[in-house]
Amino acid sequence: MKKGTKFLFATTLTGTLLVSGIGVSASSKFKDVKDGFWADDEIKYLYDEKITSGYPNGKFMTDKPITKSQVAIMLVKALDLKPSKNSKIEFKDVKKKHDFYDEYVAVVEAGIFPKESKFKPNDTFSKAEMAEILVKAFKLKGTGTLELSDVSKKSDSYDEISILIENDIAVLGKNNKFEPNKKVSRADFAVFLARALNSDFLPTQYNIPQNMNPVIKLFDLLIKNPKEIPSLFTLKNDYGFASIANQINKLEVSSLKEIGRLNGMTEFAIELNVDLKAEKAGLLQEGKNVLYFLIEKEDYMDYSIVSVSKTPHLKADDSISFTNDKAKSLISNSKKAYWNAVSGGEGPRSNETFTKNGVEYRYMAESLNTEQKLKAYLGQTYTPEQVEKLFKDLGFITNNGKLAQPNADGGSLLNFDKATVKLISNSTTVKKYELQVPLGDTKEVQTMVAELRFVEGQGWRVHSLVDVQQYNLSNAEALNLLSEAKKAYLYAVMGGEGKGEFETFKKDGKEYRYMLESLNTEEKLRTYLGQYYTPQHVDKLYKDLGFITHKGKLAQPNADGGSMLYFEKAKIDLIFDSGNVKKYKLTIPLGFTGVVELMEAELHFVVNEGWRVNSLKY
Repeated sequence: MKKGTKFLFATTLTGTLLVSGIGVSASSKFKDVKDGFWADDEIKYLYDEKITSGYPNGKFMTDKPITKSQVAIMLVKALDLKPSKNSKIEFKDVKKKHDFYDEYVAVVEAGIFPKESKFKPNDTFSKAEMAEILVKAFKLKGTGTLELSDVSKKSDSYDEISILIENDIAVLGKNNKFEPNKKVSRADFAVFLARALNSDFLPTQYNIPQNMNPVIKLFDLLIKNPKEIPSLFTLKNDYGFASIANQINKLEVSSLKEIGRLNGMTEFAIELNVDLKAEKAGLLQEGKNVLYFLIEKEDYMDYSIVSVSKTPHLKADDSISFTNDKAKSLISNSKKAYWNAVSGGEGPRSNETFTKNGVEYRYMAESLNTEQKLKAYLGQTYTPEQVEKLFKDLGFITNNGKLAQPNADGGSLLNFDKATVKLISNSTTVKKYELQVPLGDTKEVQTMVAELRFVEGQGWRVHSLVDVQQYNLSNAEALNLLSEAKKAYLYAVMGGEGKGEFETFKKDGKEYRYMLESLNTEEKLRTYLGQYYTPQHVDKLYKDLGFITHKGKLAQPNADGGSMLYFEKAKIDLIFDSGNVKKYKLTIPLGFTGVVELMEAELHFVVNEGWRVNSLKY
């Protein structure tokens, strides 16, 4: 078939495609930042993250040049910087009693600001100076090769300016001008900082020029050069487009619209009419088609297709517009779904019960009488991982083709509909909230922490919900856990106990010995260590200690180990606490020698398991 028989009509795609209609407006906390203001989303984001609070008069003062003091304070909050306890840094113009002395020290120690005799908190910044600060603060990388019409490559700040632009935190104006000497306003800095912290604010992350849009390139290559089509896709899976090119008689694109953006991804819906040689060819069918393309930015002005589907992948700009009220509604609905499942669902149900492995079961009602129905129902509010966990923890089984559950009821007085919700941790894929939940109609409240995760193609889902009291851990309890964890480590290194002999063998030039009965399988070892260590650290220990399975039995390199560290007599100090992560400094006696070792430990709270050791190092 001749190429001339194919046609691509893209009359709606002319010009530059710089879509910005998906953005959300901020319900601003500041009198001088109205909905629709060019930096309203970024300012609201920083306010919600408690990085900025504006001025006492209720204004953000958007046009006012930002000062060195204000930048330091915002960066300290954004990056969670803290000064060292015994810092020797002093400033001639800032006394140690100054309200923000610690913040000034922290940014200097972090290498963001130079170490000078004066801090000069009221100094303002040019764009060039701001580029240097942000590149250092966020450790940005780039080639430093951009052509800038108003910044010479010999300029002291050329590299930083180029890197800032390559990372899309700053954009060039007309004629490739950066305006390096222009003063940076508070609104300018809010935008720069929001972009550095959250990729969903990057200007070229979504606003894709037509000549760079891989969707447009795809349908152009269908006509001109199908062999190049795989290069447009991230995973080199071209969803069959290259192979169906010769099956198309005529193709007409009628519209291309941006419909969603999230986590650095942009989604386009494309409508087209196709005249095929057969009824179907790949994802295309004869006549009218609507396809959804998920696009990601791989490099500076370089985009690729991640996925193609007949149904949308994303639900608009959830990462920015997902409010506390939406979070509360989702969490409340998830708990209602949980209790509905525990209660057996709705509709007709059999009163028949049966016993299996010593447990009495009852069948689920019609709405949830199969595993597929139950998981689909819970999946409306929970992550897939949490759905699987709930299915296992609640003991569901299938018997005679019907879903059943242990014969027990439950309920809760917690009123999530009336809870107050505060965002405490945020990214484009994971959000954590602190909830104050009323206990029925009483004045009592229960503090809980919820973790939400974004599920591609579905939206935000509840991944965990725990009582904050479970996070409570005294120093004595932490030290006891660390002591027991170390004993468990040495117990594993020594090979366990019980039946068996330390039979040895060689493999790949190493001598191994089999583990004893208590730890003679990978499952036994992981379960044992999992009582003290996080799953991630169990994986690390398993790998670092060189365990292998040989002839169905677990074995380890033939070497012994021991430790004179006396954890029971150690001193422990809490140095960091974020609720579900705690860090400690330990001073541990080395036997009875009078010598001590200094160590740092990090403990993580594992949902439904409790506190576990995630690291212990010198």
